[in-house]
Amino acid sequence: MTTLSTTRNLIDLWKSPRFQIGAGIVAVMAFALMHQLYLVRAHPDALYMDSLRLLFQLDQWEAGTLSTSDFWGQGSSHRGFVNQLFLLANVSLFDLDVMLINQLTGVVIAAVALILILAWCRDNRRQLNSFGDALIAVGVSVTVAGLCYSWAGFELFTLDLGLPLWVKNLCFVSFFCLHAWLLSGESRYPMLWSVVLALWAPVVVLVVGMGWNYSFIGAVLALQVLAFIPPWRATGRWYGVLPCVSLLAAFGVYLALGTVTDAAVDIDTLDLADTPLITLYALGSTVGNPAAITQILPVWVIAVAGAGMLVTGLIASLSWLRRGAPGSRLPIYLILYAALVAVSVTIARGADGPGGVMASRYYMDLVLGLIGVVWITTRELCSLGAAKVPAKVPVVMVWAMLAVVGVLHLGTYYYEWRAGPYRALAFADMNRALLNSVPDENAAALLQSPIAHARKGAEIMRERQLSIFEGHPELQCLTEDVAYGQGWRRPEKQGRWLKTEGELLLPSTCSCDFVASMYVPGVFHTRRIEVRRDGEASSQWLLLPGKTTMVELGKAGSKSALRLIAAPAPDQTPAAAGTADEPELGALVTGFSVRCAVP
Repeated sequence: MTTLSTTRNLIDLWKSPRFQIGAGIVAVMAFALMHQLYLVRAHPDALYMDSLRLLFQLDQWEAGTLSTSDFWGQGSSHRGFVNQLFLLANVSLFDLDVMLINQLTGVVIAAVALILILAWCRDNRRQLNSFGDALIAVGVSVTVAGLCYSWAGFELFTLDLGLPLWVKNLCFVSFFCLHAWLLSGESRYPMLWSVVLALWAPVVVLVVGMGWNYSFIGAVLALQVLAFIPPWRATGRWYGVLPCVSLLAAFGVYLALGTVTDAAVDIDTLDLADTPLITLYALGSTVGNPAAITQILPVWVIAVAGAGMLVTGLIASLSWLRRGAPGSRLPIYLILYAALVAVSVTIARGADGPGGVMASRYYMDLVLGLIGVVWITTRELCSLGAAKVPAKVPVVMVWAMLAVVGVLHLGTYYYEWRAGPYRALAFADMNRALLNSVPDENAAALLQSPIAHARKGAEIMRERQLSIFEGHPELQCLTEDVAYGQGWRRPEKQGRWLKTEGELLLPSTCSCDFVASMYVPGVFHTRRIEVRRDGEASSQWLLLPGKTTMVELGKAGSKSALRLIAAPAPDQTPAAAGTADEPELGALVTGFSVRCAVP
């Protein structure tokens, strides 16, 4: 009798809302710990991609040479201020600590996961009729936490822009939850929350939403319309109208201040016949890192997974509508949002094939759809009565779905854990490229940034002692501090001409190497440049006509006076007969850059 009583108490404990929520919190904490361990292993402390451009623009904006409108607009459909605000905070408070920001991303992911788990527990509380039901509920909570933290989204775990982008998702998911709650009629102060959402809407659209506004607003409006259709009429339908009106007004401002489509979209190169298949690849990429999956399975399996996700979500949604749309409508928000994101990603990147839409940076938005599918499918299967199907069938189907998702993502976790040290080496190489002022196109490609943006970002980091330059004043080298002595012509727009012999004085407070960009016109003969320090030759360089050559001047410091001697190279074939003023000109110096050793 005691054993039976203990068993019943344990079952009641598992079915209690507190235990369900507690289990979800424990799952989030466990995955959050794994997230931090992954960051320690991969050590993503380098600034790269769009962050380098944003850093240069932030410096211009603070100096007053870039308007707030242009800083917000970014020249594309990704208009907003969330990335810029977080970058400003990082620069101002932490001297651009990339690793810290990546660690804080895990906190925001935890908030997203907890909101979804709490909403799931609240929606599922009426279906906890047995120990099996309680076990399934915990399984779904663990799955939600695992999907949010899945290393399939590694790119935004290792990029400082991942924090503001996950904050964007936090705002979207919170808005979905509150709007669904308003429609349900369960709020005690619906008018108050309606006004709160209406005031919040412009902030989300104009500051946070960026190019994802289309999908976000589309999902909200679709559910608002559904709330007025008689078979699925929602009790609080009228309270959702004001936030929708506010969303549309803010979206009108968003469109009026810029272009409708992303400047990067090349619709002419997109084959419309391939669009459905490519969209399936985008949806299927949520089942794990494509690189991990394709190690053991053919790539088309990802498209099959996308089709399975689409069909399963469609069947479950139709079943939900047939039952009169009971319970929370939040999973439908998530499914619609992800579906619209998949379509927009296909339009923007589909011309590059399946690989263009399966990039890791899209995972964080697309996975919300998979979470919605898991949620509504579980709810619909558990709602099937024993008269329709044997009692064990829905249970087996739910666990099979959770097992497939779990196994595929376990493969991703294994793949990324092994890849962590190699990613750490890549980030170390990125930092070396920044310390060396991004010397060439290969370095810019490593940083995944146009070379002009990468060099400007590196220059700002050095000048302001940010990130890897922090605490190393000896690396605070300004190219503007290079002084010209005798033997130079007056400055021109393109640079400054060296005569046959000239003097340079490098800054004495800097311990880095300086590099001069030198150009010889195509009508000149080949030049030989000799760099002399303390009267002795330190290096020689050949400047070919019509090309720019990076001439290493050596390390700055106490002995920083240089003499450059330019002369024709007699053993080289001339490019042309020369010009009248060629004997008076050596080479055109178009600029300087700095290369520093790793501190």
